[in-house]
Amino acid sequence: MNLQPIKIFLSHKSVNKPKVREFKKTLELLGFQPWLDEDAMHAGVELERALLTGMQDSCAAIFFITPDYVDENYLSSEITYAIQRKRADPNFAIIALNIEENGREGIIPMLLTPYVWKKPSSDLEALQEILKALPVKVGEVFFKQS
Repeated sequence: MNLQPIKIFLSHKSVNKPKVREFKKTLELLGFQPWLDEDAMHAGVELERALLTGMQDSCAAIFFITPDYVDENYLSSEITYAIQRKRADPNFAIIALNIEENGREGIIPMLLTPYVWKKPSSDLEALQEILKALPVKVGEVFFKQS
């Protein structure tokens, strides 16, 4: 029985961090250990290595594609690392969500277009898509220990 936390990499543009933090909190309540840059990296860490390690330690990468998300710089590295991880482990999930903001859609980066992506109409629908796409299943429900 695997009792280690299941890590999930959360890829996003910094301006969208408040929304991604809410997803992180919900995933934590469900027993996952989301990888979010501000929590996972301490001062002085080499950014590229930290991103690569975060991706390698995860079972999935969720890409929050908003109108602000652009395939460049560190976001480009995250996409590349996710594809490398998928090639090494077919069970690794690449989950791309096209999040509309103020009537504008994000543009799915070219390297992510071979993977099915979803355009949820709400945060709840986005969470449902995430849970369906993960390579793990949320377990049985038990009473909390007092």
